[in-house]
Amino acid sequence: MEITVRFPNLGFLFEYEDRAFSVLGFKVTIYGILMAVSLLVGMTVILLLAKWQKQSMNICLGVTIAALAGGMIGGRLYYIAFSWEQFSGKSWKMLLDIRSGGIAVYGVILGGALAAALICRLCKVSFWNMADIVCMGLLSGQIIGVWGNFFNREAFGEYTDSLFAMGLPMDSVQSSAVTGLMKKNLVNFRGMEYIQVHPLFLYESVWCLFLLLVLMIYTRRKKFEGEIFLRYLAGYGLGKCLIEWLRTDKLYIPMTKIPVSLPVSIGLFLICGIVSTVRRILSKKREKVSRRRREERYAAEEKNEGSRLETVHNYENVQDEFKEIFEQTKEPVHTEKPEEHLEEDTEDYPEEHTEETAETEISESAEEAEPQDKEPKGSDETVEIKSETGQDDAGNV
Repeated sequence: MEITVRFPNLGFLFEYEDRAFSVLGFKVTIYGILMAVSLLVGMTVILLLAKWQKQSMNICLGVTIAALAGGMIGGRLYYIAFSWEQFSGKSWKMLLDIRSGGIAVYGVILGGALAAALICRLCKVSFWNMADIVCMGLLSGQIIGVWGNFFNREAFGEYTDSLFAMGLPMDSVQSSAVTGLMKKNLVNFRGMEYIQVHPLFLYESVWCLFLLLVLMIYTRRKKFEGEIFLRYLAGYGLGKCLIEWLRTDKLYIPMTKIPVSLPVSIGLFLICGIVSTVRRILSKKREKVSRRRREERYAAEEKNEGSRLETVHNYENVQDEFKEIFEQTKEPVHTEKPEEHLEEDTEDYPEEHTEETAETEISESAEEAEPQDKEPKGSDETVEIKSETGQDDAGNV
């Protein structure tokens, strides 16, 4: 069946035969090819980021593979749970056939996060740090993967005649997704009735590209582990909330008319946005406090270093003074020793020398005393001689 997709207000016309083609008897869908390409692109981005952030490539690859497997299972189970009417009473093979679509993005995120958390716990690495890396790869894959809705002609919005209005053959879409407003504004082209709708796949792809650029900037400025992942959930939730509001083939909460993606998107935007913002503010405050403490510590260390340098300078000055004094003492000085020092010097002699000196002094004093004793005797004899002589002289007289 010939399928033609029109963008009448942009003047674009896309013609192709069908949603799938055959290769060696095996049916290959364009949706499946785009999913495979998106997975390869996502894994490439994850590995490049891991290398840039100097993370273990093996651990990142293991976490990525686990997240992909968990995401596929979670996305399929999420879709089946909220669209059970489509699968009720059909073969179990239909439950496993994902080549034609039927994967919910929030199920992919939930299943991938649980599987990644399990592997991170086993490998003893930070889940939040890995989540910051893996979510960037997931977002890169979503930019390409959502174009599968274009080829499947699903997940489109309400009627519009805006610049980006997309025209789809009414016979090529599910009748449950066609609203009364679309039927009122049917357009005839080449003998076929076309509906004009919002190209939600294009809106989501552009939004994911914008979000990826913003998160790449935040990657260099993140304040805590998990900030990129939380901001991804908040940003994607905001965009998905607006997109789901326009979507016509919604998944509803059982027994209600409430689209399941709408409250989930609002909850992710509010909770993750508030948590990431509060944690960022607290992280900035902690950085300021730690920066102020470091500055105070550095100031104290500089002050102590200055006092130590001053002490060393004073010590050097004292050394110079002592050097001058020592140089002066080396010069010959002619001074007589005081008597007190002489007495002290005699005390230092040995006892034998002292005794000999004492004996010498006694002998010298005795010799000096002997002449004094002899002089009186000599004088007496002289007197006697004189007296006798006097008597003789008197007799002669």
